Amino acid sequence: MKDEQLIWDTFRFGDESSFKMLFEQYYTPLFNYGHKFSADDHLIQDALQELFTKLWKNRENIRETGSVRNYLYKSFRRVLLRMLEVQHQKYEFSPLVEMTHSATEFGYDETIISRERLEAIRSNLARALEKMTPRQREIIHLRYYAELEYEEIAVIMQLSPSSTYKLLYKAIDTLRQHLSRKDLFILYSLLSLKNIY
Repeated sequence: MKDEQLIWDTFRFGDESSFKMLFEQYYTPLFNYGHKFSADDHLIQDALQELFTKLWKNRENIRETGSVRNYLYKSFRRVLLRMLEVQHQKYEFSPLVEMTHSATEFGYDETIISRERLEAIRSNLARALEKMTPRQREIIHLRYYAELEYEEIAVIMQLSPSSTYKLLYKAIDTLRQHLSRKDLFILYSLLSLKNIY
């Protein structure tokens, strides 16, 4: 995005308003992404604080980037994982509870299907997510929550493009094993309306 590149470049040259814009645009998405690694809000906030503090302090040494979003996700991931390692916390995704809750929080949904049906889908989805590896849950988040492209995910997760496709395929296959085609269609439809999946 051209405007974002301009904001990034002016931030690198010391423009505080551009830095503030980056902070405001990415704080919440990065915070939500952090929950895939830890349920500890304070730890995630500390990691974000460290990330943005380092960005500001080192702004003159930061290079241009083809994707601001990639740069920030990858940098945040590195900071958070290092903090988790230092604190000897187990690296694992919390179950994507917010994903399952979000899928049933539409005023409109009850006109399509019954609340009982949504609860059954949510239950099956939670079961499928529990069967996934942490990296499978991470790639589901990056692809459908953060809406990143495969190439961007590969950079963030430090995977080859082919490994990225394979990992996502396995994650989706796990969903298919626990949800019927009809339920998957309903889930995709509902979630796409909210741009969260």
